[in-house]
Amino acid sequence: MAENSIVRSFENFFQGWMNRQEQYHQELIQAITTHGTSFEENEIRNKELITRVLNHYIEYYTAKARIIQEDVFLLFCPLWFSSFERFYLWLAGFRPLLAFRLLSTYDLELTEDQSQRINSLQEEIKREVQQLTDAPTQVVALGEDTRHIQNGVTVHLDFTIDIFRTSMEALVESADYLRGKTIAKILEILSSSQAVKFLAAVTQFQLGIRRYGQRRDGEHQRA
Repeated sequence: MAENSIVRSFENFFQGWMNRQEQYHQELIQAITTHGTSFEENEIRNKELITRVLNHYIEYYTAKARIIQEDVFLLFCPLWFSSFERFYLWLAGFRPLLAFRLLSTYDLELTEDQSQRINSLQEEIKREVQQLTDAPTQVVALGEDTRHIQNGVTVHLDFTIDIFRTSMEALVESADYLRGKTIAKILEILSSSQAVKFLAAVTQFQLGIRRYGQRRDGEHQRA
């Protein structure tokens, strides 16, 4: 029952969060297509919008952090996602390298220096992604090792589950940190106008796979 309560609570939160995400997407598109009377005015408007969008994501990850502590295993097959959205999951969230693919959605007109910094960052994130991708195998191996130091099957099982749960909590938290780090470092490289276009691509992708996934799941239910 507790698990159902957690799922329902987060489903309600996530639906409201996605509704606001749609509104932010519209604001980002409007900022791209509408220009103020001066460069300074555009800078102020763009930076204020970027801050609000990032705070919106912080709200999501704050709520997600509570799920990690309550039942981290729910995040590996979240019922609030469509089956298509779950297809994109990597350690209970989006794969950080996806952000670099979305950079090409809009023509951001990167300078040579920006391109070099983006490429360098991508290689750095690739290495960190690989380290985290390898981590679940190490966690399972750690659980197997506990049988040599435990007396009794029941004790061993409880101990192993506790180790596994704690390790997976740390793993998801590390993955979420890497996701946030990737976006933050990309935004550091981009100008405010480029950042608005990039965030528009991110929100458009998220909204797009959600709409498609919900439509596809609905079609399967009716079939």
